[in-house]
Amino acid sequence: MNAAVLALVIEKPSYGYEVWQRFEGRFAGVIDVGASRIYQAFDSLLEEGLIEQVAGADGGSRRQPRPCYRATADGTSTHRVWLAEELRGDPTRLELNRRLLAVGPGDTPTLLQVVDRYEQACLDEMAALHTDARPTTGSAGGALSAMRDRLLAEERRLVLEARMKWVLFARRQLEAVGTPPRRSSLESS
Repeated sequence: MNAAVLALVIEKPSYGYEVWQRFEGRFAGVIDVGASRIYQAFDSLLEEGLIEQVAGADGGSRRQPRPCYRATADGTSTHRVWLAEELRGDPTRLELNRRLLAVGPGDTPTLLQVVDRYEQACLDEMAALHTDARPTTGSAGGALSAMRDRLLAEERRLVLEARMKWVLFARRQLEAVGTPPRRSSLESS
């Protein structure tokens, strides 16, 4: 969350509500938060010295000042390091592993239920992926945003495709130990 807010402030120094609007436009469906979390992120980033308030650039009224925030040099370098660090594991995959390990030995019907639920979660995510097309603008920034969005969608699609192949593999393994066969969505298509 803090890294996302920092990225937006690096791109363009802004006041809180503007950052929240840009956050919603970019991260909707990936990170869902209310405006109050943006201000909590500001507090944390200010405390860490990664952003600072810009003097005299509040854009608000005398009664209701709107402080503007910009990234510090340390904030920019910290963000670059964060972008380059090793990516962590997929939380959905980690949850699947936990559930599979929690099934008792010889309980193949429960293993099959876990596989079924995992398959359904993948199918639901695939359906959502196809309806998540974002409109593009004609500017150079819009073209880069569209490219970024296509890269994200393709990465997600390929991960889901691999997961569905694993579901098929898991079912075949369970059938080999005597579990009654079930048809996966991959087999029926």
